[in-house]
Amino acid sequence: MKASRIAAIVAGCLAVPLTVRAADDTIKKIGETQQIKCSITSMSKDEVKYEKSGKEESVPTYEIESIRLADEPPQLNLIRNQVNNGAFENALRSLDKLDTDSIDKAEVKAEIHYMRAYCNGKLALGGSGDVKQAGGQVKAFIDVNPNSYHYYAANELAGDLAVSLGSYEAATKFYKALSTAPADAYKIKAGIDIGKAKLAEKKYEDALKEFDTALDLTEKGKTPESQKLAAMLGKAACLGETGKPEEGVKLAEAVIKELKAEEIDLHSWAYVVAGNCYRKIPNHTKQALLAYLHVDVLYFANPQYHAEALWNLASLWQDLKKVDRATQASALLKERYPNSTWAKM
Repeated sequence: MKASRIAAIVAGCLAVPLTVRAADDTIKKIGETQQIKCSITSMSKDEVKYEKSGKEESVPTYEIESIRLADEPPQLNLIRNQVNNGAFENALRSLDKLDTDSIDKAEVKAEIHYMRAYCNGKLALGGSGDVKQAGGQVKAFIDVNPNSYHYYAANELAGDLAVSLGSYEAATKFYKALSTAPADAYKIKAGIDIGKAKLAEKKYEDALKEFDTALDLTEKGKTPESQKLAAMLGKAACLGETGKPEEGVKLAEAVIKELKAEEIDLHSWAYVVAGNCYRKIPNHTKQALLAYLHVDVLYFANPQYHAEALWNLASLWQDLKKVDRATQASALLKERYPNSTWAKM
């Protein structure tokens, strides 16, 4: 190509104004693969507003799985994926490597703060972290970010940590924060969480009332099917503890039939509930074993329910004089979840 031709091309390019398009913010909704590329205009604990194609729209926070901000460090999304995949220790190590001093945007700092508190909270609930310390970190996030889109999730996590400490009154206060939300989805979640706290406190009649109230709310509006199934599981657990284990088993098994394959946490809880109910029915040891084994073999990703299943397996194998298997289950419980309440029983 002649030099004059090259010069003409360069001159032509320089004559055209260069526009650098800023990266989009991205919103990923729960259960959807396609993400919303947009420009977020405001975020609150109840909704996120954004502009897309010149039009302002909004999405309620209970529908949001995650948000990727345009000006966040690129490695933060990799960390977010680690968190979503349950690789909490890896995520914490990655967070430690971030140069947070160079970050100015408050929303990005809040995202990092939440990820760190969330990872520590989940590790503590799984029996491999300090529950009290993690609870303090989550509460600190809530206090500093009262209008974050993570606000309700953070309160739920703080409540879960309080329950694991036996601080049921404090847990209920955190859970009640969810009931202040305008969305029924959060009100239902609050009822389920308070019901589970009452279960842990062995206030079974009070727990049953919470689950029934949550179930009533699921019938009144558009709410996730998983919430209805969770409320049914809570009711099944209450039935098992109030002299109606046969009804509890029937309800738990009905839930299992309706659960989607990806509902790992609910599968774990469902089989634990079924196992607990079967243990209260004479001559149903085999059925109880099979229920707990489902958790140990298939749905072990949830550390809380896996720990409970392992404790029950160790107990049942011991009753059946299967000492080797009892020892194996007990050893696995203490190895994987050393700080779990089940490991200390």
